[in-house]
Amino acid sequence: MKKELRALIVDDEAELRKSVLTILRTSIPDFDFEIEEASNGAEAVQKFKAGDWDLVLMDVRMPELGGIEALKQIKEHDPKTFVVLMTAHSNLQDAVAAIKEGAYDYLEKPVQPSKLIEIVTRANEARDMVSRLALSNPIFDDDIDSEFVGTSKKMRDVFDLIHRLCKVDTTVLIRGENGTGKELVARAIHFNSPRKSGAMVSVNCGAIPEALIESEFFGHEKGAFTGAHERKIGKFQLANNGTIFLDEVAELRPEMQVRLLRVLQERKFTPVGSNRELRTDARIIAATNRNLEKMIEDGTFREDLFYRLNVMPIFLPPLRDRIDDLPELAQYFMKRFARAHSRAITSISDEAMDVLKKYRWPGNIRELENVIERSFIVENSDRITVQSLPEALITKAKEQMQPLQAANIAAGGALNYESFKEQAEKEFIISALRANKGRINKTVAEANIPKNTLLRKIKRYEINVDEYKD
Repeated sequence: MKKELRALIVDDEAELRKSVLTILRTSIPDFDFEIEEASNGAEAVQKFKAGDWDLVLMDVRMPELGGIEALKQIKEHDPKTFVVLMTAHSNLQDAVAAIKEGAYDYLEKPVQPSKLIEIVTRANEARDMVSRLALSNPIFDDDIDSEFVGTSKKMRDVFDLIHRLCKVDTTVLIRGENGTGKELVARAIHFNSPRKSGAMVSVNCGAIPEALIESEFFGHEKGAFTGAHERKIGKFQLANNGTIFLDEVAELRPEMQVRLLRVLQERKFTPVGSNRELRTDARIIAATNRNLEKMIEDGTFREDLFYRLNVMPIFLPPLRDRIDDLPELAQYFMKRFARAHSRAITSISDEAMDVLKKYRWPGNIRELENVIERSFIVENSDRITVQSLPEALITKAKEQMQPLQAANIAAGGALNYESFKEQAEKEFIISALRANKGRINKTVAEANIPKNTLLRKIKRYEINVDEYKD
């Protein structure tokens, strides 16, 4: 099923509007675009206030009302809207100003189809992320608590930590599996910090071609390399006085890790092909789903860079470890899809909820969202039943419950989720300690568990580490 996306194209040149519209409708087949046009900033603001828009693509230099001023008015009306500014290469300072005013990104004119497709795709992913965990209000309204979905202790601990990190200016490392909302947390920290008036610049370190990553980070001068036809402003310069979010930071190659380490230490960088050093006051928030401790042991991630990034770590729990939040999350998605699909499905049968709670959710929140939407499409009744759940999910849930049932039968006790979870956790820690001969740091790296958590669990379950040492 195609995703619906409402876009407003704003430019005083009719041919450019037509070109952008054609690219959107012919080159991005995953989206069903509803598009309107405006010929100047004043018309754009008027149309924006009268509608509900996901994305605005807008020129900077226009009659009556310029793009920067229109951007300010749009953001005042709805801060959650993703606005991309378009500007000629000779006016790149406009791009810097736009980013500082809250633009998601910028496009150089003439608009290249590949770049437009990339930006629209990223903007939609970021928009989905905000919706996925219902964190849009705290990101923009200085109220982190109000719209968080989840009341489990693990998530409350995360929320409390976010509150504290909004008030300080330290480097943050967000760790968690795919689909747990790492970029969302980064945006919450930025937009509720004193830096919220500056730019929030996101970089996916794993998605940039190796040959271009230095240029993306630090910019380049005209003629610095083949294809460098114009001067380019790098992400660290755009993020000056704001925040730069380095997603998938573990994917950086060793030479770029060295460059990043220097920026963290000295707050200086040199654009490619330049002999000028530039300073940056960007706050750095990094994220990864990888086991950095193990990568350090393997020699693929610098230990000194790790300690520079890991000043304040945040560990986002996977959905299987906060299963008590599942009914609330499911309810949130049902409300959203009820509007999107015009279906009056407002509840989940007890049997279906039991299956959902038993499943391990390797895709985390993103997977739950997809399952709920699928149920809205195939379900014939007014509530989600087992029959509307994916067959593979039902099978997996049953398979995953077999060890639990066996454990309870062996213990001669009643089936109890919490007690089984504690027993399984204890057995996992013992197995990890045994495999690593009682060495704490080795166990942390191999089992991908925070050291403080491991030590706390060892104490809680009264595990004698010495029993597993050589």
